[in-house]
Amino acid sequence: MSTHLRTELGAGQTANALRVRAHWAVSLLLVSLSAAGFWLFARGFLLSRMVLPDQSLPEILPFSDPVNGSVPAAAAADCEWYPAKFERAIVLVIDAMRVDFATWSDELNSTFGKSTSDPVANNLQLKPYHNRLPAIAVLSKARPDQSMLYRFRADPPTTTLQRLKGLTTGQLPTFIDAGSSFSSSAIDEDNWLKALRRPPPSDCSSMNRSRNVVFLGDDTWTGLFPDDLSDTRVAEMNGTEHGAGWARVRPFPSFNVWDLDTVDDGLLSRLPMFLLPPESKEHDKVGPAQLYNDWDVIIAHGLGVDHCGHRFGPEHSAISHKLTQMNQAIELIVSAIDRDKRPTALYVFGDHGMDPKGDHGGDSPREVDAGLWIYSNKKWRNKKGNERDLREGWWQNTHLSDDYISAQGEYLLKAPQMRSVSQIDLVSTLSLSLGLPIPFNNLGTVIPEMFAADDDGRTEWGLLYALRLNAAQMLRYIEKYVSNSRSHGFADEALRLWRIMYERAEVGYRELADSKNASLEEKVAAEYLVFMRLVLSSLRQMWAQFDLMLILAGLLTLLLSIAALVILYIQARQKSLDKILACSARACIGGGIASAVLSRALVPVLALHWSTFEATVAGLAVGTAASFCIALALGARETPAIELAITAAKVLNMVAAVAGIIHLLAFSSNSFTFNEDSVVLYTVQTLVVVTAALAAGSLAPSVSKAKRAGATRALVCMLAILVINRGMRYSTVCREEQLPGCKPTFYGAPSVSISTIPLAAANVLMVWLIPSVVLYALRRSHSDRAMVVRLWVSIGMRVSMGMAAVYWILDSIDSQTKGADAASASGDAANWSDLRMALARMAVGIALGGGLAAWYASPFCIDIKLPDTSAASGKSKSKSGKAAIILGYGNAYGAAYLMFVTVVFCVLYLLQQPMGGIMLSLLFIELLLCAEAFDALKDALEVTSLLPAQAVMMGLLSYMGYFATGHQFTLVSIQWSTAFVGVREMQLVLCGIIVALNTLGAFILAALCMPLSVLWNESLGSRVLRLAPNNYLSRVTGSGAAYMAYHMAISTSSAACAAWFRRHLMVWKIFAPRFMFSVPVALVSGAIVLFVAVGLAVVHILRLGLEVNLH
Repeated sequence: MSTHLRTELGAGQTANALRVRAHWAVSLLLVSLSAAGFWLFARGFLLSRMVLPDQSLPEILPFSDPVNGSVPAAAAADCEWYPAKFERAIVLVIDAMRVDFATWSDELNSTFGKSTSDPVANNLQLKPYHNRLPAIAVLSKARPDQSMLYRFRADPPTTTLQRLKGLTTGQLPTFIDAGSSFSSSAIDEDNWLKALRRPPPSDCSSMNRSRNVVFLGDDTWTGLFPDDLSDTRVAEMNGTEHGAGWARVRPFPSFNVWDLDTVDDGLLSRLPMFLLPPESKEHDKVGPAQLYNDWDVIIAHGLGVDHCGHRFGPEHSAISHKLTQMNQAIELIVSAIDRDKRPTALYVFGDHGMDPKGDHGGDSPREVDAGLWIYSNKKWRNKKGNERDLREGWWQNTHLSDDYISAQGEYLLKAPQMRSVSQIDLVSTLSLSLGLPIPFNNLGTVIPEMFAADDDGRTEWGLLYALRLNAAQMLRYIEKYVSNSRSHGFADEALRLWRIMYERAEVGYRELADSKNASLEEKVAAEYLVFMRLVLSSLRQMWAQFDLMLILAGLLTLLLSIAALVILYIQARQKSLDKILACSARACIGGGIASAVLSRALVPVLALHWSTFEATVAGLAVGTAASFCIALALGARETPAIELAITAAKVLNMVAAVAGIIHLLAFSSNSFTFNEDSVVLYTVQTLVVVTAALAAGSLAPSVSKAKRAGATRALVCMLAILVINRGMRYSTVCREEQLPGCKPTFYGAPSVSISTIPLAAANVLMVWLIPSVVLYALRRSHSDRAMVVRLWVSIGMRVSMGMAAVYWILDSIDSQTKGADAASASGDAANWSDLRMALARMAVGIALGGGLAAWYASPFCIDIKLPDTSAASGKSKSKSGKAAIILGYGNAYGAAYLMFVTVVFCVLYLLQQPMGGIMLSLLFIELLLCAEAFDALKDALEVTSLLPAQAVMMGLLSYMGYFATGHQFTLVSIQWSTAFVGVREMQLVLCGIIVALNTLGAFILAALCMPLSVLWNESLGSRVLRLAPNNYLSRVTGSGAAYMAYHMAISTSSAACAAWFRRHLMVWKIFAPRFMFSVPVALVSGAIVLFVAVGLAVVHILRLGLEVNLH
């Protein structure tokens, strides 16, 4: 290169220095507008329930005084709503104890193991989770008047935090609560635990202090009840407890699902301290005697069964050990309370169940059907009470029989019958049985059997009185809610009907004042019960109320954001971002402020139920987005007119648009929505076939040799993508709605929830395949000869991926070989755990500490060679006069950026389970093929850009990767166990990031690869880049905007369909979850492509490229 040209380019670099402020400003604006649109829509669509701060007081009954109906009735002198049946209670929560785990069947032991004519029956074995809690069966059979087993029906979402809220407050969860499953914010509404710890009024004769409480286990409780479950040991020792009841609290970390034993072992080791007599008889303030004699309620929450389900699935033998361990806890508690003369109740229950894979969170029968066993050392049932307990029928425990079916489809085991109650029914039952008031917001109904036997023939029937208290409390809550909420959503007709039903029951109750009539008592009790069941059923259907104006504001903002992204892509092809920002900045600021002011002024005029903040955000977002679109549209007048001639490129872009529209329309049907994986496969394969056909059309003999070469490359790449897509389809995780037609294969076998050892071993092949593919992709431009490539791709990348693959092999071996006796961790197991931890951390360290650092210091994959013969390209003369070849010159920018992608890929690869690692690797290959194919197709069709089609194809491929890596748009498909890859203990932020990277890995990888649509095969001497670097950066930003526009369109469609079907039967099961998942998909994809890919990586490469001096 001559000195004159070097000087000219150097001057051009100085005059056109790369300016990135406009990129960051535009990117932040677009992502912020999108986020604001989602927030507005969610505020209108996913309204959370209003929490009433009112509390039920022990000295005031919920119904009116019989003499003066204008004031509430006063409780008796002991301040108990209902005479306490028990002085003490123990609550043992066995997390994820499904109802069939607690059910005993003699047929199981007698049937299986015998030879039959049915080969299927002969192969069936006793499930590891059945008949593992014999204490429940033995005591229920021996003492039927003191115990009873129930199906304990949960309200979805079946996550522990939401279930504990319902089990303590008696309230129904709202859908948006599912998102706070890992954020244990304190419960600020009335609950039975607060009632236990609340000091009683001074004039109450029953007790002069609050109850003494012991808590052991899951630390979710202490997050929900930080004040009520605060250990008082220090205050007692300092004498500052002021006469309040004491509390002993020992929480254990709850989210390390790989740890099966710490919580359960800690619970079992500390229970004897409170249940067994101390060796010392001294009764001091904080001594053993106090702990043994003075506790009132013990709450113990074990997690081993739940963690075993998440880690191994219910079919693994380790679950039998965990259930046996819980059986030992039950035996210990029962033996202790049987020795106690004080009436004591034991409540053993699961907060939810688990599906066949061991997961939970949804509403499938096995997830919502937990078990509840109530036992007491005093009789609380009798024959007469059983005849009068208002039974609502029996439920067949088919979960037990469904696991044992013959080849002819016949049940080999009879499904036992049992009573079914709602989980929130425990709240009113436990409260009244301990003499506590029912929590103010409770919607549950007392369990009839608990009070049906309370009838001494002289006073009123206990069940009738309990139901009356319960019904009055529920009506009081409804009326308070209606008076406090302008948008309560309860129909006037429904409110009138509820009041009529309650008053009719009250009239019947007053008729019993003069005479005791058993049949009339049962009739009135049934009326109270029907009233409460009707209210609960109605609230379950009507609870979700929608603010249509907020929904419309959100949708309008999302549509304007998509329009802004599309217009930005069009403008960025011709203008720099500086010019785009200059012509739109003032309009955005002025329009946003004016719209915000107008929005706040219209709120009272239109009688909208918006807060000031909501009105400001809505006005600012809509005004800014609209102003930005208008400003860019007006600026588009300066761009050249679009040609109307039909070309192959336009045909491909139109087909891509149709493919995107098909994906958008899938959410208009619930069946297409839950079969989205099939829709995506069909759509992307169609687009690939059309692209391949266009490439094949350029292979005619009349076409030039260069065009035929490009068409051949494009055709081969598209055919390879077709084959890989087909292969990726065989990795599946099935939704409940897809069964039985779907067969899960993600873990290597349909009946397991942990990866098989052969599958983990197959993942090792990716350690060789991916670096080899990357080297092959760089070979065409000789970029593979560069030192950075040989060190990182050939060595560092393989080492990092190899450590990740070995990590998952060890994990699978440990999971497969861990048997029922694995609770006592051996030294070898500990060493394996340490080895896995070291491998994971070293894999990340090599990728980020080695690969990323090397890339940042020297990203370009170029080398200089002094050949014997002259080269065709990239030639210059050195000072010695010899010809030099710059290896990697023709794809300098694409290769440099690809090195950055490989670094991030290594981290994502580690966080995927074995099948996920294989599928993510195949997705990476597809994305490279896509970049090469469209670059070749541009040469074949002689066009400068096919970006719309490429953005749609890469968006569809990202969805292919998402489904293939073991995910569906459901809570239960989230792979929570990956949160502890490289992490020993639960760290909320870090573990959350790891799960997010696992879940969104395919979308992140595709977003990172999007700039290759511009950079791939871009030579180091690109004159366009050197003379107008800001215009070039604008083109790369435009490619990111196009990619984000596709994901925003998908997310907006899912939001619009969810709003349209807001009264659909499947809205909370299918449409709403799909919208909830679409938000992070769109925002993360946009943020990654605009902030990380372009704003950081591409800008770094371009700046270094502009500083290179060619000789």
